[in-house]
Amino acid sequence: MKRAGSLISALLVTFTVCGQTDDEKAREYYNNGNHMIYVRNYKGAIYEFTEAIARDSGFIQAYENRGVAKYYLKDYSGAIDDFNRALEINPNDYNTYGRRGYAKFKTEDLTGAIEDFRQALEGVRNEAEYHNMMGLAKYYLLEYSSAISEFNKVIRFWSGTREQRSVAYYWRGLTKIDMGQREDGCLDLGKARKLGYSRALKLLEIYCR
Repeated sequence: MKRAGSLISALLVTFTVCGQTDDEKAREYYNNGNHMIYVRNYKGAIYEFTEAIARDSGFIQAYENRGVAKYYLKDYSGAIDDFNRALEINPNDYNTYGRRGYAKFKTEDLTGAIEDFRQALEGVRNEAEYHNMMGLAKYYLLEYSSAISEFNKVIRFWSGTREQRSVAYYWRGLTKIDMGQREDGCLDLGKARKLGYSRALKLLEIYCR
């Protein structure tokens, strides 16, 4: 991808205290897996979640969290497989659409990622991160006007964090520059820098002197 690297962290909420299963041993494996994720032992987490799934093949949270562990090991295809299984069990699990969207983005399935983030927003409101990711995917697809509309939602209409707004300004600025709107783009990069987005400084030096 052009300018590889999203500059956006995929912060995946993974923890559910006691997953939905009647098998006590499966719950024990599941809780062990959550602890393994917490200490960043992702291979250990995969083992624990796999054991939980072996005892209860419909244990949705074990699939979700095993997918998260695979994601952090950069096994994005494996993560997608687990998220697919979770969504087969519960097609209305909007958080899992979001997680799968991150994994699809990493495999450069940008159209698929956009659709998953769109699905996630059906059940999760005020999720500025999803709009930033959709905007970034559209940027890489050269759909510049549509990308800007996503960043606008973070900047103008959504209660995103300071960091999320700084990311939106950065990418909206870069998108405008690529569209030939350098002056407006530089204004956005300046706003991103004021909000603390350090990477904006480099582009200001390149494009905005």
